[in-house]
Amino acid sequence: MNKKLLIVALVVIFGGAFYLWNKNSSAPQLTIKEVIESNKKIAGDYSVAAGEKTIVKNNAKLSVDGNITINGAIECEGGVLAIDVGGSVKINNRLSCVRADEISDVGNGITIVAGGAVEFGDKAEIVTNGNVQIASTAANILDTEEKINALYDEAGKDTGTGPRIGPFIEGAKSTVGVNGRQVDLGALPFMNIANAKVPRDKDGNVINSVVIRGNWIIGEGGKAPSGVDVPTPPRKVKKILLNFDFGKNGNVEFKDFHLIGPNGRDGTSDTGKSCNARGENGEDAFRMRVDAGNIKINNFRIELGNGGKGGDAETKKDCDPGVATGGRGGEAGNFKMTASEKIEIVSMHIVPGVGGQGGNAKALGKDGVDGCPGQKGGDARATGGDGGKNKKELSAIGAVEGIGNVTIDKVEGGVGGEAVAEPGKGGSGTACKCAGGKGGDGTAMAGKGGDASLKIIGAKGDAVGGSGGDADAHGGVGGTGGNCPLKPTGGKGGNGGNAISKVGKAGKGTTTDGADGAVKDETGGNGGNGGNGCGPGNGGKGGDGKPNGNDGKPGEKQCPDDKVTPTPMTDPGRPSPQPSATPKKIKVIEYNGKYLPVEQLIVEDEIGCGTDHWHAARGVVIATDGTPIQDPGPQCGYGKTRDRPVIDIEM
Repeated sequence: MNKKLLIVALVVIFGGAFYLWNKNSSAPQLTIKEVIESNKKIAGDYSVAAGEKTIVKNNAKLSVDGNITINGAIECEGGVLAIDVGGSVKINNRLSCVRADEISDVGNGITIVAGGAVEFGDKAEIVTNGNVQIASTAANILDTEEKINALYDEAGKDTGTGPRIGPFIEGAKSTVGVNGRQVDLGALPFMNIANAKVPRDKDGNVINSVVIRGNWIIGEGGKAPSGVDVPTPPRKVKKILLNFDFGKNGNVEFKDFHLIGPNGRDGTSDTGKSCNARGENGEDAFRMRVDAGNIKINNFRIELGNGGKGGDAETKKDCDPGVATGGRGGEAGNFKMTASEKIEIVSMHIVPGVGGQGGNAKALGKDGVDGCPGQKGGDARATGGDGGKNKKELSAIGAVEGIGNVTIDKVEGGVGGEAVAEPGKGGSGTACKCAGGKGGDGTAMAGKGGDASLKIIGAKGDAVGGSGGDADAHGGVGGTGGNCPLKPTGGKGGNGGNAISKVGKAGKGTTTDGADGAVKDETGGNGGNGGNGCGPGNGGKGGDGKPNGNDGKPGEKQCPDDKVTPTPMTDPGRPSPQPSATPKKIKVIEYNGKYLPVEQLIVEDEIGCGTDHWHAARGVVIATDGTPIQDPGPQCGYGKTRDRPVIDIEM
């Protein structure tokens, strides 16, 4: 490509919400000049006076052979605002276009093809939730996602021939050309570059100038001007483009120019859907790309936008293990300007944005099921997302004049995501010698704060690392051992689960590091109590943590009466005494010559027995004669219900 040719490409690419003109704002109501519903071609000039507006509907194109002047407003409705001008373009007021939520194209909002000079006045306001493209020919309009993505990636690379300022990268090098050699700018806070060539045509005439002024609201960055609201972008649009490409048509000057760039799109959260939840990474904020023959920057304010927040992650409850990972925060915005001849900076103010916050993570383990033994509680492992980096080390190469006239606000890394781990408790033992289940382990690893750095020749400022995320984990409580009123022992209590909480480390900053996160909880799970019996079960061990969990208590000693009560002798010659109480009937089943009260039984249908069968409700049944009858356990307990029907007996 001929270096003398002027190619201006200012690319603003994002994943986030965008501004639109608020129809209910306090802005004055405009009189409708006309509504254009199909392609319209005008042979001469076209203008919209102050207090008027033109509405362009349904992707209609307005073509003007002459010049166009907008002192009022032009708005779109139901499609792109497309304007094709053979002569010059002068915008002194408002262009706005809000695209619908569902679209099938690449997401253009405003496109202008200009054959002559282009000037945006200091009162101009350009507002859209779609792409803005202004070019010297229709062929220079980027029309595919592939082209947009390629230019976005290129804007963040330390590449480009000729004078260049940007991008912000880690370990950036700054040099300028002096007498044909490269000199490190580390010791040169200000460098004047003389004798830059002014582009002229073959007859020696200065090529038409391009002057860009006004407020350009292409996304939700800083505070918007009055009368501007925040819309939702079309679902399909992932990246928004602001593209200037005028070929070989003259100098470009950014003067009294204010660009509010969009934040990166937040990562999608993943909550309550699975046992392996993962939040999406936040997207990086927009990037600006300028390429020209000569570039002059005078009273230029750019708000680079924050990195998108990482998506949160939370598992559903019935997990073993439950694993949750928060998304990483996106990086703050970036830009790169290149010229074939010269870049001159009179005044440039950069609002650097903040690295995106890391996504929070919450992992849940399920409670163990009661049984013989009790089931182990589910483990929980949570990892918070790291905060987005914010590296503002400016690369400057070649004929860049006034690099010392760049000022920048505080640079901040993103905050690390919080991690919370809630494991399940162990299930209880249900009968003699049935141990309680171990409590689940909890591990919480919080996200690291994003690193922040600032290195611009001649510029001073603060770069503060992001704070690390907080960590919150505890061990699950062990299950209680089973009770046993017989000679066998009660069940042992389950051990408590272990807990590990690692805070997010502070992000590193060239002036100030962020703060480490805090440990909210790292307590080991308490051990389960032992079951009562003859003898009692031991308590479970407390889980490891800071502090460790408490050990469970041993069960109580509860033994049946082993003494045989003799049957009192009676005189055969005398009649037996009659009971004083009236006998009552109770429902029982017969089992091995004993009657078992139904009120102490339950009916289950476990796999292996194949049908309903009897089990003790509490591990043992006291027969009608006072004898404890332990539940035989799997497969069929005291027998199938069809083989041992309920009968009534008198007591």
